This record gives sequence, C-alpha cells and structure tokens, in this order.
Amino acid sequence: MNDLARQLFGDDVPAKRLALIVDLDETVCTGFACPLRAALDVLSRLHRQKVEVHYVTARTEVSRKGTDDFLAEHRLPGHRNVYYCPNWQGSKRHKAEVHARLAREYQIIASIGDTDDEEGEASRLAGVPFVLVDRNKPDGAWAVLAELIIAVEGFRVEIEE
Repeated sequence: MNDLARQLFGDDVPAKRLALIVDLDETVCTGFACPLRAALDVLSRLHRQKVEVHYVTARTEVSRKGTDDFLAEHRLPGHRNVYYCPNWQGSKRHKAEVHARLAREYQIIASIGDTDDEEGEASRLAGVPFVLVDRNKPDGAWAVLAELIIAVEGFRVEIEE
C-alpha cells in the first residue's frame, strides 16, 4: 500500500485482486490451437473468485474468433481478459505496456510465457515474477506456477465426500 492510500484509508485499504498474466502461443497452446495439458490442468483448477487470468498475446484482432473459441472450448478462465496486439504496435512494446498496467491494477502472482525477451522483459520492467516455459518441456514451468498459486491459496478446494 502506498503512503497516500495509508493516509486516506489507514490500513483498511482492500488488497489488490490476485491475477496471473499468461501468454498464449507455446505457453497454453501450440500450433495456435493445440492445448498443452499442463496449462489446462493448472488454469482449470483456479479459484475464479480469487485469481483472475489475463492473456497478453502477440496475436492481433484478426485472431479474436479463433482465440475466443479455443478459450471457450477448453473452459479456460479469463476469456474476457485477452489483450491483443494492435497492428500498429510491436509485440514487445505491447506486452511491456499491458504488463505494467496490470501490475498497477492487480497483485500479480506471476507472468508465464515462452520468450524471455518479450514476456520476461515485460515482467521484469513491471516488477512481476516471471516463469519461463521451455517449449520442449512445458510441464516444468506450469508446475512452478502451480506452486506459486498454492502459496496464495489460489486453487479451488475440492471437498471430499
């Protein structure tokens, strides 16, 4: 909490909502629409009232229908939080600007993506933890992200009967 907020509200300022920043291509899916099982497993277990998912992608508006269909088909959270890259802006700048804005608005658990020079750099500039996906072994990065989510109690609790 910043000093101005403390002066105005004391310690009663509500905490920022928890969020994840997620890249799409080679992070959640390959070949534009082939899902990565580890990504689906982690994202589908999120407690949606506690953690918001924001997809920051180099995809442009032309890809909106296919992206929306993919997210709906796999019942992934955050289908309304997809940030497409404007045609006039490079993906590196786009990702840096969106990461910075989201970091101001949310408490970001982590950003996950497959390129250190785009998502990684954007995360570092925004002061957000970054998990790098190895395209050959993506499961490891999703396991790391799952541990971070567990630490903030961001998964749904399954009640055994």
